[in-house]
Amino acid sequence: MAEQARGGAGGSRVQWAAVPLVALAGCVDGIGWLSLNQLFVSFMSGTSTLLGLALAEGEGARAADLALVVGLFAAGATFGAAAGLLAGRWQSATVCVLVAALLLAAVLLPWAMGEVLPGLPLAALGMVPAMGMLNTALPGVGGITFVTGALARGCQGVVTALAGRGPRWAWAPQFAAWVAMVAGAVGGGLLEARFGQDALAVPAAGALLAALAAGIVAWRGG
Repeated sequence: MAEQARGGAGGSRVQWAAVPLVALAGCVDGIGWLSLNQLFVSFMSGTSTLLGLALAEGEGARAADLALVVGLFAAGATFGAAAGLLAGRWQSATVCVLVAALLLAAVLLPWAMGEVLPGLPLAALGMVPAMGMLNTALPGVGGITFVTGALARGCQGVVTALAGRGPRWAWAPQFAAWVAMVAGAVGGGLLEARFGQDALAVPAAGALLAALAAGIVAWRGG
């Protein structure tokens, strides 16, 4: 949740709506880290740092893999933004359906390293763009998976609330987002250990549930 949503109570509702999506991203990130040669699929700050280190150490192949991950994420975010713009009030539902479709595609795509892409399984073509797309799911919340910013804003919210200069509970959804990311990663790790690549079916189902909930809200005119 890189940018705080505006609009008082409405903005707070959007921030809380982002929390389960953060958990979903944490789950996929955990599965991806364990399955994709220790690469993040939703945490591009970490991926960018790893890219810089690979370049500094002269690891060209590793740097190419990391650069491809960043590019796939950006492509997903771009496509998600365009799809959401075309969908209008159905933005959230549309984007979540597309996220689910990409995650399910990743379950079916090959997971062996180097079959098509040098250092990545073909399944990365589904997982990584799905996480880029997820970041465009909620209007008014830019960067759903940017939990570093959420943690910093939560701390700031505590200070302003104690000083009487801000809403009393504005910090709560920010810290909830951080907890959701950690909990999602725990779940992803456990699922990957038990089910392997089929573990992605769980966050895919979560994305479909999120699409259903968003569709109901849009249908009611919310």
